[in-house]
Formats: sequence, C-alpha cells, structure tokens
Amino acid sequence: MSKKHSFSFISLGCAKNLVDSEEIIGSLISKGYKLESEVKESEIVIVNTCAFLHEARLEALDTIRELAAIKRSGKSKLRKIVVAGCLVQYLEWLKIKKTLPGVDLFVPLKEYQKIPSLLEILLERKAARNNVTAGGGSPGEFVIQTGRNRFLSGSTHSVYIKIAEGCNNRCSYCLIPFLRGELRSRKIEDILSEVKAVQKLGAVEINLIAQDTTAYGLDLYGKPMLGELLRDLCTLQSIKWIRILYTQPSHITDDLLKVIQSEPSICKYLDIPIQHINTKILRLMGRKTGPGEIVSLYNKIRRMIPEIALRTTVMVGFPGEEEAEFNELLTFLRQYPFEKVGAFIFSAERGSPAYNLPDRVKPEIAEKRLIQILNQQKEISRNFNRSLLGREVKVLIDNYEQHKNKAYGRMANQAPEVDGRVIITGTPGGAEVPRVSPGDLVNVKITGTGSYDLIGEFVAGKGKYKKPSYTLK
Repeated sequence: MSKKHSFSFISLGCAKNLVDSEEIIGSLISKGYKLESEVKESEIVIVNTCAFLHEARLEALDTIRELAAIKRSGKSKLRKIVVAGCLVQYLEWLKIKKTLPGVDLFVPLKEYQKIPSLLEILLERKAARNNVTAGGGSPGEFVIQTGRNRFLSGSTHSVYIKIAEGCNNRCSYCLIPFLRGELRSRKIEDILSEVKAVQKLGAVEINLIAQDTTAYGLDLYGKPMLGELLRDLCTLQSIKWIRILYTQPSHITDDLLKVIQSEPSICKYLDIPIQHINTKILRLMGRKTGPGEIVSLYNKIRRMIPEIALRTTVMVGFPGEEEAEFNELLTFLRQYPFEKVGAFIFSAERGSPAYNLPDRVKPEIAEKRLIQILNQQKEISRNFNRSLLGREVKVLIDNYEQHKNKAYGRMANQAPEVDGRVIITGTPGGAEVPRVSPGDLVNVKITGTGSYDLIGEFVAGKGKYKKPSYTLK
C-alpha cells in the first residue's frame, strides 16, 4: 500500500467486542494505516457492531445511517464505510440480504484478521460497488490468536483479556452461540504472551473475559483449565490484580475456588450470572443449574472465601414468569444477598429458542418487577458499603483530576465500569490529594458511602505501589 490511508473506529457493545476492535485497530496500524479520532477526518470508518439484543441492533443501524449521511454530504474526508461484527453475522444467520445504503464492505466474524487485505482490495477498486460482503457463513473459525498487534484504546493500566470465543451453553434466550459459534479456547501460552505484552504497556490489572470464562479449556484440553491458567498468570510479578468475569455457576469447580482463595493477586470477586432461581423458569431458560445447586454454590463460596464480593445478573419478565416465580427470585436475593446485582428485562430475540415461547409477560409488569429488584438491591448494596466505613483498603487509581483535588479508583471488589468507584477527596486534616497516576495502588480509608460509590481519604504515611514504566522494543 503506497498511500498512508486514514481510518477511524467505532466499537459498539461489550468488553469482548472491544478486545476484537483493538485487535483490528492494531493490525491496521501495523500495516501503515493512520488512526484518526474523528470520523470526518478519516477516509475509512469501521464499525464493530453488537447484535445481542434488539436495542443493540437498533443502535448499530442508527450509527451506520449517521455515517452514511456524513459520507453523502461530501463535507468530510470519509469515503468508505466498513461494517463488521455480530450484526453482519446476525443478518447472515437469518439469511437477510445486506443492503444498507452507504456501506462498502461487510466483514463477518471469521474474516476479522483479513480486514487489512480486504481494505487494500476495496481501496484499489476504481468503482467499488456498495454492499460487498467478505466471506460469510459460520463464525466457528474466528478466535484471536495473539495480542501482539493489539492497540489499547482505553486505559493501559486495566486491560480486558479475552480467553475464549463462543459458547456451548445454549440458553434459550441467548443468540451468542448462533452469532459467535461454539466454545473455542485460546492456548494458555498464547494468553500469557498477550498478558506479557500489555504488561509492558503498563497493565497492572487484567480482567479475564469470555462468553463463559469457567468453560475455558473444555474444548482444547478436555477439562476446565481456568484454574491452571490463573496459576500461570499469578507468576507474572507486575500484574497486581487478576479479575474473573462472566463465570457460569455450572462450571465453577472446587479447584477454581481454591486458586482464588490462595492466590493474593486474584481479586476476591466473582461475577456469577444466575438469571433466576425458580425451577420452572430456569428449565425454560435452558440453564444447567437448579435452585438447590445455586444455593449450595453460594454457601460454599462464602464459606471458602469469606471476604469475597459476588456479582450476579438476573432476568425478569421471562415467558411464564408469574407473580409467584418473581417473588421467589426477590426473596432469594434478599436471603442470599450479592454485593452487586445487574437486572434486565427479557428481550424476545428473533431466532432464539425463547422467541416463540407462550405466556409473554406484559411490558408494564416486567418493568415494575425490574424496579422492585433494583430498589431492593440498592438497599443491600448500601448496607454492604456501610460495613466498609472506617476501614483501610487498597485502591487502584483510574483517574486523577488536579483541578478538582480528587482522585478516582476502585477496590478489588469493584470491576471496571459496572461496580461503582472510590472517590478520594484528600487526606486526614484536609490536605490536598497527592499527585497520583492511573495504575497506582494506594491505601485509602473509607469515610463515606452511597449505594454504589464510596468516599475515602489517602492514609497518611502509607506508601503506594507505582506501576512500572516500560518501553516496547
């Protein structure tokens, strides 16, 4: 490629999508493309889309239409629009012809790693026709192999590491297996290689993600291997926090719990989406754990790791959920409290097994149930936070604002973006907040609490861990 073409990137959806986006950006930069922060200043824009829920698809379509309007206006440098990700896979899966005006290239999941060469072909065409599709079909071949080209678009001190692609669980409401294919785990040495690479960029916290992190290794090694992976990661001295997200209750083993219990660098934190607690609803959802197993697992985790913080996700308004089933869920969350709870309303996704289930719950009833769950959890979370008053805790700095004399960070029991934060307002006696940087680990005394955020002061006389500085060779 003789000319240095410019591109911008829009990443929609979850952290797993963000990792894919950062790999694509890095691969393009390595081929000589120039990344621009503004769409209007770039010749090419790539949109990595999400299609997990109807709302996500609408967001993707609205974004594409807005970009097409910018392109048509002729008032910017934008000449090519590339659409990648789950929306492309969703349209192919439902055999919907892709005819979005203004889109020059559709890239399905299994073609991600070919985007630099696909762009080269597209840019060399004298009269490129719209709506060209690269490849197609099953996403089953796609899995990131290495992180050597990854471009960290956000923080460098806290990084998401995708350890597997796809999912075998086949929950009836979920499109992931159809969009992303079956479970495909990365090799342990490949993950270690990526973690070492981001470590050199200053990462001190890594957050392990996948559609189901606890299924890691089943396809590749014939057994769950998350525990082994964690043991290897714990040997990397500069990684201070290792966090595990998206763990399925059916795959949480005693070995995994023992590793979390014994390794200081693993955050005493587990994200366990249970979705519901009623036997009938769990069966209709296609979940593999019943209420007895969920309660047993909850008690075991609390017994083995008393200091652990637990997050869960629950769904209300699933077809067939009547008042009795909902009240069972509400009561369970009160009797077996989680420090963090995410709740959402069932969304009937075309193509999912649950799409045609009878006994749909009226939207206004589902909304009322959601509010009940959230209001109850607000009080539970507030009580958990109050128990921290007066305690000294370790906080990882995410941001420092000198003009506000404030720093912002998280405890080990707070995952990035979803679990609240610690707002550090000064030191005892009212002294100014010392200058800190993202990635510093500092000692903080909790002096105030809300439902989700905490307020604290730097502990006078206590040092801080300074993240290491590296340069890539």
